[in-house]
Amino acid sequence: MKDTIKEKVASAVRSVYGIDASDAIEKASFEPPRKKEFGDVATNAAFILAKVLRRPPLEIARQIAEQLSGEKEFTRIEVAGKGFVNFFLSPRFYEELLKKIVETDFYVSDIGKKKKVLIEYVSANPTGPLHVGHGRGAVVGDVLSRVMALTGYKVDKEFYINDAGRQIKLLGLSIYYRIQELAGRNLTLPDDAYMGEYIVEIAKELMLKYPEIVDMEEEKAIELAAEFGKKVLLEEIKKTLERLKVEFDNWFSEKSLYNDGKVEKVLEFLKEKGLIYEKDGALWLKTSQFGDDKDRVVKRSTGEYTYFASDIAYHYDKILRGYDKGIDIWGADHHGYIPRVKAAIEALGESGDWLEVILIQLVKLFKHGEEVKMSKRAGNFVTLDWLMDEVGVDAVRFFFLTKRHDTPLDFDIDLALSEKSENPVYYVQYAHARISSILDKAKEEGIEPSTEHLNLLREEEFELILKCYGLKSTLESVAKKREPHLLPYYLIELASAFHKYYNKNRVVDTDSPELSSARLYLVSGVRKTIRSGLNILNVNAPGRM
Repeated sequence: MKDTIKEKVASAVRSVYGIDASDAIEKASFEPPRKKEFGDVATNAAFILAKVLRRPPLEIARQIAEQLSGEKEFTRIEVAGKGFVNFFLSPRFYEELLKKIVETDFYVSDIGKKKKVLIEYVSANPTGPLHVGHGRGAVVGDVLSRVMALTGYKVDKEFYINDAGRQIKLLGLSIYYRIQELAGRNLTLPDDAYMGEYIVEIAKELMLKYPEIVDMEEEKAIELAAEFGKKVLLEEIKKTLERLKVEFDNWFSEKSLYNDGKVEKVLEFLKEKGLIYEKDGALWLKTSQFGDDKDRVVKRSTGEYTYFASDIAYHYDKILRGYDKGIDIWGADHHGYIPRVKAAIEALGESGDWLEVILIQLVKLFKHGEEVKMSKRAGNFVTLDWLMDEVGVDAVRFFFLTKRHDTPLDFDIDLALSEKSENPVYYVQYAHARISSILDKAKEEGIEPSTEHLNLLREEEFELILKCYGLKSTLESVAKKREPHLLPYYLIELASAFHKYYNKNRVVDTDSPELSSARLYLVSGVRKTIRSGLNILNVNAPGRM
């Protein structure tokens, strides 16, 4: 709706003033006024255009109103205050808008202008099964990627495999100790070892494949266990994400940064820029020059590179791949890490704003009113697979987006399994199934959706049409604000608007076949909009429930 009116205003300005002011008009607001008496849409475009045209806003507003007064989309146009323009939309406008909803991919836009964006998310260490926190980040990243692709961005999705460093060695050590226990040797596990049955499962599998590992030299055995465990767990992570319907374009290995010499090269590059110095036998990056609270070690006095060093190399690799923007999705506990990574990016010669970081807050699970804190297999956390077993993939994906990503989420398992309106995913899916049933019933009665009598639709239907078309602006808001939770919020509102409309109006009435055909066309548009939104969320849109 807004885009149609924007185009009309731009056309009027071209006709009157002979210039293309589309960029200025894009900055103006086109919103429903607070009071219906001021029209359906009000704009401050004349105030924005005044700077470009060097004319008073009131004059510009009057010229726009006069130029568009004969357009069939408007019943009238009024100028208010010192230059606001109020549009009163005609029934014809709503009819055309409804046809657009039913017959086109009306929600697709080009606000991204084909900017290349790399979204990196999940990036869990391959040292254990994915937990529910990983799942929330996975769904946020997946839905954001889908929406940004639909709004004109060129999006790539990447999983960064943390397959180098201490945590992988610790995985090998944990598996090795379990092997020794299984062989009847009494060893005490280190306090920071990975716990849970999955370590025992891997140890048994490794013993079957390499029986000699039991008596192998410890260092060699730990190395073999680490490599084997990493492969097994990475494969499990991939299967879990596939089950969650989350896919990636790239799986990028941290280890490859070392094998390909990229860590060494980026530090050499920074050294040439005079941004690396030696102190206490270690190498330090001057991140404090770029907004960090202190300089950071990139290579320890032992000769080991820090995690920060590989993160610098990884982000430099992203920049060299030609992306206009990098978006990283991290756990909220990484908040303090943002300034140093942005500082490193500035040190490399790129703007710190090249990187955006979305932080994912914790998820707490509740069942029968009590918090579920761990699963037997994982040991000290709840696995994502366990949650999908409990409530299904649709509920997991939808519920993870029922709150803004930087807000803690209480996931009520009983609610997710319930068939009542308080369950948001059930409520939205039921609206889709209900409309499917209405259309089937109408067909049996010999009434089909039709555009022939859309002129019979009135104010209530117009409001539902506008609500459907709101999917487009919702997706644009998701893309601009990086807030995918706005999509399920919108779908809940649309489902609610439909249920209210249906409970008040007879959609299928054999005594009024012409009105029925128009209302059926309307509800088919509502169904299509709900289905499109659920498809973007990668949640099923059932025809029956």
